[in-house]
Amino acid sequence: MITFSLEFWIVLAAICLLLELITTGFYLMSVGVGGIAAAIANYLGFDPIMQLVFFAIFTIIFLIISRPLARKLTKGSPSKKATTDRFIGQKGLVTEAIDPENTGMIKISGELWRAISDENIDVGEEVVVEKIKGVRLIVRKKE
Repeated sequence: MITFSLEFWIVLAAICLLLELITTGFYLMSVGVGGIAAAIANYLGFDPIMQLVFFAIFTIIFLIISRPLARKLTKGSPSKKATTDRFIGQKGLVTEAIDPENTGMIKISGELWRAISDENIDVGEEVVVEKIKGVRLIVRKKE
């Protein structure tokens, strides 16, 4: 007959809870909670079958309870785009002149960024970010 040690359940729960920090989907946390329940059952002297039952029941219950919470917490989370993509379509102010051969600087959302353009843009003019190329913003004059 299969037997489970208290250490097995504790290690299983710890690994799942630590991995949950990386995945943040609440699935591994549910397994971790099931492992904690099974460890408690083991400590209280329940046989291995009952430990598995505790593990399964608590995992399923916690999974059912946590899924709405996980959806609520991740609702409206940013897409996997680069953080600089938030600048596309935004207006900025030129702080260092830009011409087709040289990069300049623009201030956008309180930050200074290197910018390139295929037209001459003087200091103090407003620009709109069209794209991002590497770490440079591609801009055009604001119309």
